Amino acid sequence: MSGSILDVRSVSRHFAGLRANDDVSLTVGAGEIVGLIGPNGAGKSTLFNLIAGALTPTAGQIFFEGSDITALTPPQRCAIGVARTFQVVRSFDSMSVIDNVMVGAMLRESSPRIARRNACEVLEFTDLAERSTTLASDLTSPEKRRLELARALATRPKLFLLDEVM
Repeated sequence: MSGSILDVRSVSRHFAGLRANDDVSLTVGAGEIVGLIGPNGAGKSTLFNLIAGALTPTAGQIFFEGSDITALTPPQRCAIGVARTFQVVRSFDSMSVIDNVMVGAMLRESSPRIARRNACEVLEFTDLAERSTTLASDLTSPEKRRLELARALATRPKLFLLDEVM
């Protein structure tokens, strides 16, 4: 499809006898916001894992900006502009909030000074600037969700997968 950023074509993921995703196809246009709605266990997070590269499809292909990314690793997908949050929050708990976000910013910027400036901008946007020197382990659960959002935003994604971010 012209103008699409993501094309998922007949993707399936089976775990032994369980079909978590079976022949799923979807197209997401550039600038489009799409929601996946379904009950617990419907396969939404599995589909996100397939798109982000954490899982390999049993069948089908995934295209990003017209290129087949099915075989790319999660870091390779992040480098080309695919970012995600997780249903279960993941942070570097022994690091400060600003350092957590700088991990994401360093993907696009090799200068620590500029990466720090970019991280500060994202922290302002996510309303975590006042907590920038706090250890991630000391954040509340909602703040940890915003931290994960901030770190992913700092990678400057073209496609952003939000897995139960609220």
